[in-house]
Amino acid sequence: MLTSKSKIAEIIIRRLGKYTDESDIDDRELMLSVHQTVGTIIRNRLFESKGIESQEVDGSLYYTIDDISVLNRGKKYYITLPSTTISLPFGVEIKRVGTTEGRGFIPVQNGFNDLFDGLASKCLEGNIGYYKEGGSLMFTNMDASNNPDTVDLTMVLPLDHLDEDDDINMPADILSEVVEMVFGKYANTIQIPSDDINNSID
Repeated sequence: MLTSKSKIAEIIIRRLGKYTDESDIDDRELMLSVHQTVGTIIRNRLFESKGIESQEVDGSLYYTIDDISVLNRGKKYYITLPSTTISLPFGVEIKRVGTTEGRGFIPVQNGFNDLFDGLASKCLEGNIGYYKEGGSLMFTNMDASNNPDTVDLTMVLPLDHLDEDDDINMPADILSEVVEMVFGKYANTIQIPSDDINNSID
């Protein structure tokens, strides 16, 4: 279902407002808590699915950011990630990196350039590879002859890139869990009796 960070915060503030003055709630702290909780829930669900079904993230949680400028420092080509990623196992937080025309790049092991230096496998049979390094995505087998000006990046919920009112397509059960976890955190802070906590989205 479509929601946004501000809508999620409004639901929580409205519920907390029954028990405390809304002016006592720090909006920035609440937004940060929503951000962290979404990451925790998605990460936990992926770990829980291990060995039961394929380790995949719901496709509705992936967003594509277009036209990210490719930079270079000497012979190293890279992009600056437009948002922090939810750290997930198996590298599934980034689904695709490639050009708008359709050429996709290959995820490789971190530090690939040094690990495979001098080996034929470093050339990736003519393909371009990528790996995460801090806040950057580093490219392998890219040089002045084949580097594109921009690339597109598909990643899990780039919340830093999305404004407070941007639409987020979030499964209803995840939305409900986010609201309950964040509300529960604040409920404990303001000491709301557990019997008064309503376990449904208003």
